[in-house]
Amino acid sequence: MKLTNKAFAFSAAMLASTANFAAAENSDIMVGMTPKFLKDDFQTLMLDLSLKAFDDKGFTLVGAPDPNGDIAAQVDALQNLLANGANVIVFAPLDSAGIVPAVKRANEAGALVFSIDDGPAGGQVTATVRADNYNAGVQGGEEMARRLANDPCSADDSCIVLELQGGLNTPNGLDRSNGFADTLRALAPNVELIQRPTQWTADMAADAAQNVLTQNPTLDGIFMASELMATAVNAQLKSADLGAAVGEDGSVIRVAIDGTPQGLSLIREGKLDATVSQPLSAYATKTAELIELVFNGGTIEIGPRDDGRVIETPVGPQYQLNATLVTADNVDAGDLWGNQVGN
Repeated sequence: MKLTNKAFAFSAAMLASTANFAAAENSDIMVGMTPKFLKDDFQTLMLDLSLKAFDDKGFTLVGAPDPNGDIAAQVDALQNLLANGANVIVFAPLDSAGIVPAVKRANEAGALVFSIDDGPAGGQVTATVRADNYNAGVQGGEEMARRLANDPCSADDSCIVLELQGGLNTPNGLDRSNGFADTLRALAPNVELIQRPTQWTADMAADAAQNVLTQNPTLDGIFMASELMATAVNAQLKSADLGAAVGEDGSVIRVAIDGTPQGLSLIREGKLDATVSQPLSAYATKTAELIELVFNGGTIEIGPRDDGRVIETPVGPQYQLNATLVTADNVDAGDLWGNQVGN
């Protein structure tokens, strides 16, 4: 049906009125947020993107203090934000157990609670928003298997892969390791998989790589739970005369997780075959979307989503977002968080 000019003007006025009403309602959403610290690109960009997403929704920001890596300061900051009128708190927990007092205080105050990147060990959250780390490991395993299929070692089933695990006492470390190992064993069952824990440290990764290379000088692939290990691992490969660039004869396949600016640079330089980039941009927009949904009476349903999945946990629903495989083909994509740092 074709609208007359008069009818069109009336419709436009109604839409404007509805938009203004929605904006007024959203301004009642009083958000207090704290990152872990502001001394790395990931946390700094997460805060910047979150504040932009909240502003785009019309939320009122109560404050965004930096606890500078101190869990006691983070708990105090969140409790102060509540005292100053926040009816929504958002945080990236420094310690899953240590953050619980702040979560319980928010629960008592009737505030919505959103945790980013990891969840608390107690209390109740409205939602935790984090990457699907198991799926990130799966993508790493798929890429390793695909590249091994084109490696000479596959012809005689002699492939050996080293997995440098993160902290297995953390959900992210355990999920990434399980996702990678399960997938590699399913897709390439004849590959010998050597697993070594690193507690997320480059020094432990370097020591493990050196020891394994001494015993297995024909190592074919290395999977790293985090790119923070990559430079130290590459130094060990070079010392073992295995420092060939990606695509060159004798190159050891290197796959990692995180998508840092440094990791993307290593891909461009031929020093890393692939990485799995965390969905940092989506952390911000998804958190803002869920705040608006729940504040206005909506519910977060459990189940699969186009951008991930929602699972139930003892502390509440967890929205696990899909990560993105990065290779030389898409390393310059603008939507990768590592390419947004400083922009």
